[in-house]
Amino acid sequence: VANDMTGKGKLTWADGRVYEGDWVAGDMTGKGKFAWANGNAYEGEFSGGKFNGKGKFTWADGDVYEGDFVAGVRTGKGKLTWADGDVYEGDFVAAVRTGKGKMTWSNGNVYEGSWGNGKMTGKGKFTWANGNVYEGDFVAGKKEGYGQTFYAKTDEKDRKSFKGVYVNDLRNGKGKMIYWNKRAEKGMWIDGVFQL
Repeated sequence: VANDMTGKGKLTWADGRVYEGDWVAGDMTGKGKFAWANGNAYEGEFSGGKFNGKGKFTWADGDVYEGDFVAGVRTGKGKLTWADGDVYEGDFVAAVRTGKGKMTWSNGNVYEGSWGNGKMTGKGKFTWANGNVYEGDFVAGKKEGYGQTFYAKTDEKDRKSFKGVYVNDLRNGKGKMIYWNKRAEKGMWIDGVFQL
């Protein structure tokens, strides 16, 4: 590209890539559209030849990201919608869910809270489509640490709530289970089983 190209313009590469939009001194800078031969496409702000600022990236498979870009990478606030209907809205760092965010799965499950390296990590609230709710600590996508689960009235085991320690997604350590019939189990749990 000529270093003096400034204004609006269109460039088509031999491999099928196409950019149409603003140019400054030979760089894609301003607003524009970039498309790949494989069907992927980006529309939004550019600076120095890279996606910078607000933009929308659409993959050929139907996944869509709308939000912030820094130096060509999803970083900042954004919304990622998968073709299957799953949606994440929140913070991204280097294209990975990191920070605060909300994930809504197409099956009706919802998680809202902290993320680290693309997984539920830190404090959060997970609500299952059946009405059960867990609030507490997560590590690498699993219940880990202190938390409380509230069970829907329709729970097949008549559970109402559990408050205590979780390890690897299971009740492990001290805790208390309360049942809808007012019965309670308080004490130690190992791998999800109450120890009499």
